[in-house]
Amino acid sequence: MEKKTLNGKIHPFSLIGAVVFALVIIGVAFLVFRRQNGQQAPAPTNPEYLVTLLPAPTETPTAIPTTMLLTPTSEEVSILPPDVVAVGRYVKVSGTQGVGLRMRAQAGTSGDVNFIALDDEAFKIIDGPLVSDGYTWWLCEALLDKTRSGWAAENYLLVLDISTPSP
Repeated sequence: MEKKTLNGKIHPFSLIGAVVFALVIIGVAFLVFRRQNGQQAPAPTNPEYLVTLLPAPTETPTAIPTTMLLTPTSEEVSILPPDVVAVGRYVKVSGTQGVGLRMRAQAGTSGDVNFIALDDEAFKIIDGPLVSDGYTWWLCEALLDKTRSGWAAENYLLVLDISTPSP
């Protein structure tokens, strides 16, 4: 078997390929060692942060009642019938047909809505009554979250019977 060669000479394309390959290897090595020597691109000096500005809370205005009813004392509450709404009693939202009851910042239909209380949600009466816009209003406070409070119309409150059963 005979090999065909060009008179013992190296083909010119082989020489060009070897030189290009050597240059690529040298270039890759240069980039790798350059990064290892700490010559990386400098980090930005002024980083940007996304910030959401929230408005400061404002003072809630005090409601000025149009008509003030007397608030019963604890002795008077005990002699009231069990189904009468009074300060210190526990109530639940009822009769909204699933729409919920607007708990307002002030007594009256023009007061800002703090939140919507759902049917059967329980509250403690902490102030009232005030009569405004044809409704009797009571200040209600959620049982587990003291920040959830608001004025509610008595028409949508049902007194809860919280009596301790005897053994």
